[in-house]
Amino acid sequence: MKKIFLLLSFLMFIGINAQIFDALKDVAKKKVTEKATNLVGENVKNAVTQEAITTNFKDCDTQNIKSPEFASDKTFKTLCSADFTEKGYVLTPGYYEIELKSFCLKAGTYAPSKGDGYLYAPLKGPKKEIVSKLVKNWYSHPEIEQNDVQALLWAIIAKASFKNLSTDLQLVAAKLLSPKDILALNKMGLDFVPSGIMSDLKSSLPKPLQLVLEAENKMRQLFSSSSYNYSELEKYAMLAGFNTEKSSIAYGTWGLHHFRFLGFLPSKRLFTYESENLCT
Repeated sequence: MKKIFLLLSFLMFIGINAQIFDALKDVAKKKVTEKATNLVGENVKNAVTQEAITTNFKDCDTQNIKSPEFASDKTFKTLCSADFTEKGYVLTPGYYEIELKSFCLKAGTYAPSKGDGYLYAPLKGPKKEIVSKLVKNWYSHPEIEQNDVQALLWAIIAKASFKNLSTDLQLVAAKLLSPKDILALNKMGLDFVPSGIMSDLKSSLPKPLQLVLEAENKMRQLFSSSSYNYSELEKYAMLAGFNTEKSSIAYGTWGLHHFRFLGFLPSKRLFTYESENLCT
């Protein structure tokens, strides 16, 4: 009887310990799951909120500027009339102007308007090299439409998965970028983030940043679809209407850059003033 009692006690002990172990295992599993969920959520948040291009107004030189009236009484030469080398235009002291093509590098913002002032700022961010190459190499491929280059830039800005891009856009990338750059693009990218998760990710962020993240997400959804057109991308990339926030830089303000003053207008015109004094 004593042996039977000991055996029963031992079996009960095993049973009780098994229950405790299972309970502990469930608690541990729950904690691991919660930790993994939080980690995944944090990774998604970091991936969504990380900017491909980080250049902003703080990167502008707002100290060395001249008023919009600067050089208003001067006669400007056409910049294209100056000598051009592989390093660019060779300018002598004077006033020049040129009409340029431009690209949008910030989705979810307002299009340029006459009330906005513009200054030069350097290109910054994790994808600055690829973005710079796309724009510079486009000069050697006039057969590529500007809208195709812009769409590819928006895909990079929106952190869209390269595999989701159309065959046409992938061919554009292959013409303008090196195999190493293409490989880097293949490794980057997100798919469309469901609205519920997106709402949680952006809930604590400032309104302007929320608009940017929402625009990027909608663009990723378009890139993932079987068919989309440029106008649909543009609708999300550029907000309708005008920016109600008044710019601290007046329209037509000139800014100093590399020993010359530059003036930018939304009409895509660039004015430049070359001075002997600034170059010495």
